[in-house]
Amino acid sequence: MKFWNRIRRKAIGIRRCYYKLSLTWLVSLTFVTVVTLCGGIVLYMSVHTNLKNTRSLIEKASIKSTEAINNALGAYMTPAFSSVYAIKIYAEEQPNTQSAIFRARQTFRGVLFGVKSIDGLVLSLPNETSWGLRHGADREDLVSFHPDQALFNFSRMQSIDAQTNQDPFWGDFYASGENPFATVTSAIEFDGKTIGYVSAIITMKGVGSILVPTHEDGVGNQIEDEEDVTRFILTSENRVLAYSSPTSDLQQHNLLERVTDFGDPVLAKFEGSKAQPFSQRARKKGVELHLIFDGEDMYVLVLQKLISPDGEVYYVGEYQLANSRYDEFTRLINSVFAGVAVVFLSALVAIFFARRLASPLKDIAARAQKFGALEFEHLEPLPRSHIREVDQITSAMNASTSGLLAMSKYIPKSLYSKLMAMGIDRAAKAKEAELTILFTDIEGFTSISEHRSAGEVAGLLNDHFKLLVSAVEAHQGTVDKFVGDGMLAFWGAPNEMEDHARRAIAAAEDMVSAIQQANAVTPENALNVRIAIHTGPVIVGNVGAVERWNYTIVGDAVNVCSRLQSLGGTISSVKGACVVLSGETVEKAGRPDNVTHRGSHDIRGRKGKVEVWQLNSTICDD
Repeated sequence: MKFWNRIRRKAIGIRRCYYKLSLTWLVSLTFVTVVTLCGGIVLYMSVHTNLKNTRSLIEKASIKSTEAINNALGAYMTPAFSSVYAIKIYAEEQPNTQSAIFRARQTFRGVLFGVKSIDGLVLSLPNETSWGLRHGADREDLVSFHPDQALFNFSRMQSIDAQTNQDPFWGDFYASGENPFATVTSAIEFDGKTIGYVSAIITMKGVGSILVPTHEDGVGNQIEDEEDVTRFILTSENRVLAYSSPTSDLQQHNLLERVTDFGDPVLAKFEGSKAQPFSQRARKKGVELHLIFDGEDMYVLVLQKLISPDGEVYYVGEYQLANSRYDEFTRLINSVFAGVAVVFLSALVAIFFARRLASPLKDIAARAQKFGALEFEHLEPLPRSHIREVDQITSAMNASTSGLLAMSKYIPKSLYSKLMAMGIDRAAKAKEAELTILFTDIEGFTSISEHRSAGEVAGLLNDHFKLLVSAVEAHQGTVDKFVGDGMLAFWGAPNEMEDHARRAIAAAEDMVSAIQQANAVTPENALNVRIAIHTGPVIVGNVGAVERWNYTIVGDAVNVCSRLQSLGGTISSVKGACVVLSGETVEKAGRPDNVTHRGSHDIRGRKGKVEVWQLNSTICDD
C-alpha cells in the first residue's frame, strides 16, 4: 500500500510540474544546452584547425612574412638615409659655408614632401643653435620649429659621429614624448671642418605602421589584414625599437626597453627560448623559429636578421598563436555558418523565454513599486503563472496586498510611511519629547445618534473624520487614534519639527473651515465640534505588549489636552467649531495674531490655573 502511495505522489508531482515549471530547472537547462552546443562547436573547430597547421606551412608563411617586413622596412628607411646624404653632398658643393647652410635649408621643403618616411628635418650648427622644418598635424603643410631636445645639440652629434665610421649614421632615440622618434644624421663638411649636421626625424609611429599586416585589394590600395599577428623590431641587445599588435596597447609605450621589461608576456619569454630546428632554406635567410608557451597557449615566434645602411644589426619578427596562422577559406566559412547558427538559436531561445518571463515580472515590478509607495487601494490582483516560482510570488503578493490594504484601514498610512522612511526600530522606540497635541470631540453626539441607525451614525462619523484627518496630514501631523466621536493627533513625532505648535494651529484652522463648509452643504447633519490644542512633554513610541504594539503618546500633557477640550464648551458657545489653546502652545507658536486670550481657568486633575486662548475664527459670543 505504501509503495502505491509513493507512486501516486510521484505521478501527482509530475502532473504538477507540467503545469508549474521550475524556473531554476528551466534556466539551468537552457544555459547547459547553449553552453554545451557552443563548446562542442568551438572544440570541433579547434581540433580541425590544429590538424591542418603543419610544420611546412608554418615555415613557408614565416619566411614570407619576415621577408615582407624586411622589404617594407628597407623601402621605408632607405629613402631617409639617401635624402640626408643627398642634402650633405648638395651643401658641400657650394662655394662657401654661408651658402652651404642656406642651400641645405632650401632643400628641406622638397625632401619633406617627397619622402614619406621623414617627418621632419633639423639643421644643427656649431654655435649650438638648431632649426627645423616638419609636417603639420594634417601633413598638408609644413611648420618651422626650434627643437629643444639635447639630442640635436651640435656637440652631441659630434660625439656620436666620432664613434662611427658610417655616413649617414643613426643618432639618438627620443622616447619621452607622445610620439617617439629616431634620427638619421649626416655631417656637412667644408674645407675639412664640420660646419653642421642634417638630421632626419623618423617617427616610431611611422615605423610601426609598416609592421601592420596589409594586402592589396586588386587596384593598388593597401588594406589591413585582420590576423591576430604581433610584429616588432629588436635591436641587437634585444631592446624593442618598434611594435605593432592588434590585441595590445603597447605600441607607443616602453620603447627601447628590453623584451623582458617591455610588457608583452610573449616577448618577455623570448630570451629564455631556444631556436627550433628549421629547414635549410630558412637558415640561409637568417630566419629563426621559436616556440613560446604562455600558460596553455603556444605561440610561434619568427625572427629575421636585418642590417641597416649604417651597419647596425636589427631583428624583425612576428608571433601569433600556433593554431591560428592559416585559416583556410573552407574553415572560415564553416566557422561563420556555425557562429551564425549558434547566435540565431541563442537569440530565438532568449527571445522566447524573455517574453514568457518578462510579462509577469513586469507586473510584479510595478506591484512592488506601488508597495513601496503604500498605494494599495487600486491594485488589481496579479494573474497566475505556469512558472512555479513566479506563481508563488504572484500569489504571495496578492495575499500581501489584501493584508496590507486591510491593515492600512487600522494603521494610518501617513504614520506607517513616516516610520518606514525613518526606520521603524529607531523611530518607534519609546522616548520623551515635547509635542503639540490636538484633541477633538463632537458636542451632543449622543443626542445626534439617538435618532439615527448604526449605519447612518458610522457614515456620519467617517465623513467627519475624513475632514479632520485630511487637515492633520496636510500639515505633516500624525493621527494617533479615534476615541468614540473624538480624534487624537499630534505633531513633532515621528519626524521631528521645530514648528509643531504652528502646524497644529494651522491644521485647526483648516478643520474649522472644513466643518463650516460641511455644515453649510448638509445642514441636517451639521455638527458642533470642540477642539483643544496643548503643548507639553509626553512619552511617544511603541507602547503595549509584544503581540500588540501601538505607536501612541502617553503622559500628563495628553490629559491636559482632553480636559481643555471639555473646557472649550464653557468658555464660548460652539457654532460649527470652537478651538481653544493652552498658554504653552501659544508661547511655542510665538504668540500668533489669530488667537485671543480667554483668561485663566482651573482644570480637573491639574494644580494651578491654565492660561486659555481661543482661535479668533471660532469666537462666536453675542
